[in-house]
Amino acid sequence: MNGALKVGVSGATGMVGRSVVSTLAQAGHSVLALARSPQPALFQGLPAVSFAAADLTTVDPLELQSLCKGLDVLVHAAGFVDPLAGREEVFAVNLGGTRKIFEAATAAGVRQFIHISSLSVITGQEDQFDLDESAPLRRCGEAYADSKVESEEFISKQNGPMVWTILRPGFIYGEGERSWLPRVIASIRGGQAVLVDGGKRQTNVVYAGNLSRAVLLCLLNEKSYGQVFNITDGEPVTKKQLFDAVADACGCPRIKKDLPRWFLQPVCTLVTAFARGASAPVRAGLARFSPAAFRLVAVNQGFSIKKAQTLLGYPDKQCLPFAEAMQLTLKSFK
Repeated sequence: MNGALKVGVSGATGMVGRSVVSTLAQAGHSVLALARSPQPALFQGLPAVSFAAADLTTVDPLELQSLCKGLDVLVHAAGFVDPLAGREEVFAVNLGGTRKIFEAATAAGVRQFIHISSLSVITGQEDQFDLDESAPLRRCGEAYADSKVESEEFISKQNGPMVWTILRPGFIYGEGERSWLPRVIASIRGGQAVLVDGGKRQTNVVYAGNLSRAVLLCLLNEKSYGQVFNITDGEPVTKKQLFDAVADACGCPRIKKDLPRWFLQPVCTLVTAFARGASAPVRAGLARFSPAAFRLVAVNQGFSIKKAQTLLGYPDKQCLPFAEAMQLTLKSFK
């Protein structure tokens, strides 16, 4: 990477997008923040950030191409995460939006496309141990995960002048997280949270700020071209350690309830089947039984980041360890 670059970031008002925009701007790059509803107040004090409205499901392709004109790199962080939403709704954003912005960036002459994917593309509902990027993509029937699989398949087949890089984060946490962590906090505060088999299994979390450092390390880095990288915090964290950290920060008792996995799995399967097609408020209430929630509490999620360590030097010295990053995150919920 040489000198200051012009970088576009889609999904710029989401947790990951905000973090990426801030990290890149603070590193001296000029950033175009793309979002359905731009919010300049989120980036006060960062004069190198400009804004543009772009809903990837409705924006005209030529307008999107015009917005991408002059960018060196496009970081695609936009996505629809609802674990129980219908496939059509999820795929429209996660696959359709990816295709549209990739094609617009290519036509605009952007040099590199960095796609924020998910470790769910190689994850099932069974335990994983030290899984690396050579693991095959797998459709699990979950709309979000399957949409990310098809997005990766689309990107990896592109051989045009614009190079691509794919980052696969685990469960992302950070200031402003509004997907899984608020539900964990609510369940702990409400006394509904349970451990599964003592919470002994490993989880795969990554702080949004650390993921943003990985993005920074990829910018026009030839070692990242045409590559896929697993991205986690890089330290083993058990389910119990994760939930204890949340409980301690909230001033709540640590979880004592414990269920066996053999009991919880069929319950989650039944609730998920019921929730599909339900209204958004009903889905939100049942999200703690989703396949993603089951993985979070009951599946061993061991993933290798050796490739990122070797080729990118990730995590670098500015990445935060889990305990410190989680403390910062949970302060934002108080």
